[in-house]
Amino acid sequence: MDANRRSIKLSAALTGLVVVLAAAPSPAQDTGVLLVTETEQIPLKTYAEFMRAGILRITSGAIKDIPTIDTFRLIRCSITGWHPVAVLAASEDLFKSEYAERRQIPIALRPVGVTAVSVRVADLEQPARVAELHRAIGRPEGGEEAYFFLVLTSGGITRYYPFRMSQAAK
Repeated sequence: MDANRRSIKLSAALTGLVVVLAAAPSPAQDTGVLLVTETEQIPLKTYAEFMRAGILRITSGAIKDIPTIDTFRLIRCSITGWHPVAVLAASEDLFKSEYAERRQIPIALRPVGVTAVSVRVADLEQPARVAELHRAIGRPEGGEEAYFFLVLTSGGITRYYPFRMSQAAK
């Protein structure tokens, strides 16, 4: 009788462990890349990768999921094994042509946890510099055709997380 009770308890404990391990990830794990503005935190879920032809293609998400922001404060990354290396400014031509104009913007990293890092992009904090970057990529008006991409790498794979910045009023 004692052996039967232990067997039932062990079976119940193993079933509970399987249920816990098979549960869906928590929402905090779904937001590995957060775009932080003056007023809100926006998860970046859409990312793109370069194809062999040299053009960028969205491989996860959709164009409609790319946020447009007015102000920029920082980006927080907490995807284990993925490291931010730069921010890229480009027009929508990058999705159509390998010859699209683009600019690489330096970043500063600060660890904020075991796997989380805070990314500061000083050029995006200044509206005048954002306008200058829009002109450099051939989109002086900014808007829906001007993109910024957070570049993350892991091993030999590189992902580009896009977002847009609206042009400051003159």
